[in-house]
Amino acid sequence: MTTISVVIPARNRAAVIGRAIESVKTQSFRAMEIIVVDDGSDDDGATVAAVQAQMDGTLPIHLITLEKRGGAPRARNIGAGVAKGEWIALLDSDDAWDPEKLREQVKLIDDDVGAVFTDTLFEDPGGQRTTKFAGQVIDPADLVFTNCLGGCSAALIRREAFDAIGGFDESLSSCQDWDLWIKLHDHGGIRISPLPLTLYYFDGNERISRNVQSVVKGHESLYARIIARMDEGSARKMRRFQSFHLAQTKVYFANTAKGAFAPALLNLINPHPRTLRRSSLHLLWSGLKLKMEMMGRDQR
Repeated sequence: MTTISVVIPARNRAAVIGRAIESVKTQSFRAMEIIVVDDGSDDDGATVAAVQAQMDGTLPIHLITLEKRGGAPRARNIGAGVAKGEWIALLDSDDAWDPEKLREQVKLIDDDVGAVFTDTLFEDPGGQRTTKFAGQVIDPADLVFTNCLGGCSAALIRREAFDAIGGFDESLSSCQDWDLWIKLHDHGGIRISPLPLTLYYFDGNERISRNVQSVVKGHESLYARIIARMDEGSARKMRRFQSFHLAQTKVYFANTAKGAFAPALLNLINPHPRTLRRSSLHLLWSGLKLKMEMMGRDQR
């Protein structure tokens, strides 16, 4: 029988963490425990109270409270460190799962599998939904180019594999999940379910992806690690791709156009084989639109 521990980091998430925990309770494949690590919340105990309200005996819930904020990667490592299951299912406190999520992942477990992912369904405040994979066949080898697997809530990781690679790298300011996925791919097999069983909402009060400096610094650090493993010819091509990808990250996820126009123009003139000219045009238009919006706000 496959045993699964669910690890949920949380900080000031009283309004949404109940939804995450309820989605674990309603899984058709039962987890053995939920471990919530409160990362130094300063909301007068509201997050802790919201977790305690879910302790109704349906499923064992263990609450670890940290006095000082250390970041979600550290909280996940602490939770994984006390987990009793053979597998660790990660879940962010403002995400949720489809009731069949764990069952579908368990179906894909084999002796050589170190992690299993699902597609992610994104829901914006207006209720519009899109998916991470968008119907594409995902190859984990593409992780050297981009985080093609998505965020932590989609991951089910073998405990032995997690421990062997050292868990999340807490020194990175962002991209800790992407870094871990690359290490898992190097360590052993990754399986992917094309079903969008991980639910990502945009109603949390803070995500690291909105912190511009952390996003850029984390990407640059991870890019340097990836390039360090390549020969000079491959590294040169990768730098060009990374420059364009970082520009996309700045505009689409960090909401800043600073430093994005030059890579977009260069890629429009000479597209990288993994990109399209229309991607450059869209990036240029999006960057200009963002810049005009920022100028308009400054004038008010």
